[in-house]
Amino acid sequence: MSRDRFPSRIGSILGRVFKNLDIDKKMRQLEALNRWREVVGDKINLHTRPLSIRKNTLFVLVDSSSWLAQLTYLRHKIISEFHHRYGEGVVENIYFRLGEVKKVGSAERAASVKERKGSPRLPKREMQRIEDTLSAVNDTSLSRVLRRILIKQKEISQGREEMPHKSPE
Repeated sequence: MSRDRFPSRIGSILGRVFKNLDIDKKMRQLEALNRWREVVGDKINLHTRPLSIRKNTLFVLVDSSSWLAQLTYLRHKIISEFHHRYGEGVVENIYFRLGEVKKVGSAERAASVKERKGSPRLPKREMQRIEDTLSAVNDTSLSRVLRRILIKQKEISQGREEMPHKSPE
């Protein structure tokens, strides 16, 4: 076995490492899973949700038995499309299972993120105490992180105070 020239490019080293650890295949499988909609089209995508790929088998949730039957007939065509796009061995089989398919649109996703990032449910005096505590911190990114931690800690402690206490009997 011949030795590589020193120094070697990091890209060539990582490429060999990924190939040896079979990470390149896992990355193609993840890409295939994320591109389900592009492979099958919008109509099928409305009634399905890809779940995972294990041992080269793609697991897909289907919302009705009629779509399940139709997709069973289309299985080989879908697999060949995956082969064409991502190479042999990425998806060798597809297992369709009946279940509830929830599609989250971009508006719903944005609303849930906005709801989570909304203003804290703390009284103004508590927020002012937090701001006063953080006034000595000069690093803005550190200050933001500490603010989130302090707010979360206060929200949790408020939740504990509101919970009814059981007396030991």
